[in-house]
Amino acid sequence: MSYFEWLKNIEHVSPGKLTKKWQEKTKLNLLKAVGVSIHEGSPYFKDLEGPKEFDIVCSGLEDMMTDAVQRSWQQAST
Repeated sequence: MSYFEWLKNIEHVSPGKLTKKWQEKTKLNLLKAVGVSIHEGSPYFKDLEGPKEFDIVCSGLEDMMTDAVQRSWQQAST
């Protein structure tokens, strides 16, 4: 988590701000493509919101840890 905080401080941009709106628009466009229209006032609109910054950080951390474990196993098996 400290690594992500460090990145956030260096870049002055939180990871969530980079992807949240893009993901929301992608979901709305997908629904529009299949003929479903959801407006901001709809109770279902909240389900389309992009991930929270915490979710993005946890996802990134999980990805890094999974990769590190796989590399460790590969190194141990050689």
